[in-house]
Amino acid sequence: MQKQAEHIAALVGMLPVFIGAVLEGIEISTPYRLNESEEKTLMFLHRNEGSPMTAYSKKVGLSRGSFTGVVDRLQAKGLVERVSVSHDRRKYALVLTAKGKNVAKKIDAQFKSHIAAKMALLPPAERDKLATALETVIAAADLLTAGKEG
Repeated sequence: MQKQAEHIAALVGMLPVFIGAVLEGIEISTPYRLNESEEKTLMFLHRNEGSPMTAYSKKVGLSRGSFTGVVDRLQAKGLVERVSVSHDRRKYALVLTAKGKNVAKKIDAQFKSHIAAKMALLPPAERDKLATALETVIAAADLLTAGKEG
């Protein structure tokens, strides 16, 4: 178990290298000047709209305070809005505006195009193995975070 845990730790430590290689050269263009945190938040909302803000901040990897600033900027740009989710006026869900959905779709298309170009550099068998490995990583992340939402 210990040896396996050490091996997994070493592999997890290499994930930023993989992500860097995959994202190298990506250029996302929108009519809005979005920083990386804003793009990441917009895309996460595009795929997971309607949850409480605290759930999003954890998933996007930002502190609550930093995430609130990102949401404030996206709201000021007319891309997201806060919607009350209960009788507690302090609790909000985040939803994309029509403009936000349009921008997110454009970012998503550019992202997918970039990834497709990168994956074309790999032999088909390696792409298949990578897809399976990434599906396993996502399933493991879901298991590790189960019950920690909100």
